[in-house]
Amino acid sequence: MWNGNNYNTTGTYQLTLVNNAGCDSIATLNLTVIPTTYSTTDTSICESQLPLVWNGNNYNATGVYQLMLVNVAGCDSVATLNLTVHPTTYSTTDTSICESQLPLTWNGNSYNTAGTYTVTLLNAAACDSIATLNLTVRATTYSTTDSTICESQLPLAWNGNNYAA
Repeated sequence: MWNGNNYNTTGTYQLTLVNNAGCDSIATLNLTVIPTTYSTTDTSICESQLPLVWNGNNYNATGVYQLMLVNVAGCDSVATLNLTVHPTTYSTTDTSICESQLPLTWNGNSYNTAGTYTVTLLNAAACDSIATLNLTVRATTYSTTDSTICESQLPLAWNGNNYAA
């Protein structure tokens, strides 16, 4: 407000007033309206990079965040953060193999014994992907059969095989 009038835009405004002597007094207003500035930051990060520090504040989740700041002209500046947080992905592989199949190669690593193994890889968003292998190794079994037969009983059929002598 200037001399009882409101002005909303940049411009030169004049008013004719009356001075102390009762004569005209021309008052000129050279008004410059500095607009609010706006900025947008699009950021995509991995969950393992949290918290994100932006303009002195910590952010821990996907969302749109706005801050009112002051620009170099001393006027309002609205800063917007479009934050996307890509989660860590998890997978579990349960594998059971025979002892004779060792070593098992999984995600580029060789495993020779039963156990739970974890590797950290990168997912499609280039963020952590935690892969877990639950490896069960089934043991080879052994048996011995002692058999005595007469020659006249040959060939001996045992486990689908014939033995002649």
